[in-house]
Amino acid sequence: MVIENPDVQPDNIKQNSKARQVHKKRVFSKYGNIAAIIAVIIFSVITVPAAGCAADINSTIPEKPENAVFGDSSDTDQSVSSGMEGTVKVLTQNTMLIPFSFVAPAYRQRTYGVIDLILDGYEIIGLQEVFAGNSQNQIVSAWHNKIYNKINSGTSAEWENDYFNNWYGSLQQPDKEMWLPLTSAIDVAELSEQDSRWGVEVINCKPNRKEARLVCSPYYVMGPDCGRLSVKQDGGLVILSGYPIIGCSAFSFSESSGTDMLANKGVIYARIQIGQSEEDYIHVFNTHLQSHDYSETRLKNLEELLDFIEMVIEPEEKNYHPILIMGDFNVAAEVNEGWMEASGIVSPPDEYGQNGNFDSVVAPSPEYEEFCRKFKNFTEADLEGKIYLKDVWLDLKSDDPGFTWIGKDWNTGSESSYDDLGNRIAVETGGPQRIDYIFYFGGSGNPAINPESIHPVPESPDILYSFDTCFFRQFLSNVNRYIRTGNQNSCSLISYTVSDHIGLEADFSFKIIK
Repeated sequence: MVIENPDVQPDNIKQNSKARQVHKKRVFSKYGNIAAIIAVIIFSVITVPAAGCAADINSTIPEKPENAVFGDSSDTDQSVSSGMEGTVKVLTQNTMLIPFSFVAPAYRQRTYGVIDLILDGYEIIGLQEVFAGNSQNQIVSAWHNKIYNKINSGTSAEWENDYFNNWYGSLQQPDKEMWLPLTSAIDVAELSEQDSRWGVEVINCKPNRKEARLVCSPYYVMGPDCGRLSVKQDGGLVILSGYPIIGCSAFSFSESSGTDMLANKGVIYARIQIGQSEEDYIHVFNTHLQSHDYSETRLKNLEELLDFIEMVIEPEEKNYHPILIMGDFNVAAEVNEGWMEASGIVSPPDEYGQNGNFDSVVAPSPEYEEFCRKFKNFTEADLEGKIYLKDVWLDLKSDDPGFTWIGKDWNTGSESSYDDLGNRIAVETGGPQRIDYIFYFGGSGNPAINPESIHPVPESPDILYSFDTCFFRQFLSNVNRYIRTGNQNSCSLISYTVSDHIGLEADFSFKIIK
């Protein structure tokens, strides 16, 4: 079945009412309006990381306290005698939405695939590589509409309705029709000294003096941006939240190498309220570290990230709130024997041969050992063991390689998230890597969270996307006829994924004691 979707203006994007049924595949094709993209700087685009690793990060950091997390999850916002408990559905996704088709095929069309994904029931989302300005606006607008629909449908808790109505009712009429684009971003240091127009506290905890411009509202954070007009550089990070964001911050990495010097990578932060009180919050960090073979720069990025986290949580002293750290770290994790079969990979490229030992493709790397060591020093030395940080994937699925990126030249099967098509959106070759992560700290008091499940996105591909890549045809109103008639030609990019990266979905149970 082919679904034809008309052109949609950004402010009118509505939530899809699709029914996702595993093994029932459909073609999904959307085409955006013509947008003039003024690009002075080519952003850093490909996130091919260093080679594999040699250590289990969860073995290098303190074990979580037995009383830091709770047991079975329940429906979100269900009231209980001891307070409140529920679940939070989290997504991290490198989107590869870069405004240059030769490095990010069909990025305009794939924006609608990303929107289709983020509207699939997630409460907290971290996106990376949302570099295209029009894509940023469309994604935020779609999320904006989702929040409106959630409040108007009566499915949110009373305290959430009150928060939204108090915020929305305080806005001037023009503000009710728009959310600020990244072009309106202001540096964190300057913004922290102003009265926020939307009542979100801006926290200046930058570990360096580099400019970090951001936009934050009660339901999204974007940045860190750098520069102005013709020399503007973008960080490409977005946090979306279905819960109120009551605090935000950001910083730009002080060092970058190679093509990353043309972007402005860094970290954005959101303090997200998940309960009735402003004290019922969790910390959420979203990042994208240095790409390619620049291990030294990447580890310096990590050091600044950890310094930033320490400064943000330092005021809490005794009751450390839960922490989520997500993003594209570009450091490949260790894999076990049998990784090809476990990940649904059919065969490597011909250059590796067909009957050889392919373990060298994902051979251990000293970089991951150093990666683990820095986490260990952070938790044990810098924070004196007061918190732990654990890799959710290793915590729950240590036997699964969990690759989140693979080169375009590898053959995959039906057990893979790419299904039998391979990574059609990738533009580079390279071995399979697990480079996207969700780390967590369950909390040392109240509230507390605990990971219940994690899986790749898509887990069992049930949506087949079709994106038209012909430059002179992709904007025509009758472009869908090429797909509808079944003529899969050179202009049709067919994929089970919306990006070259596989996303990660994690479900966390939470409990707030009153």
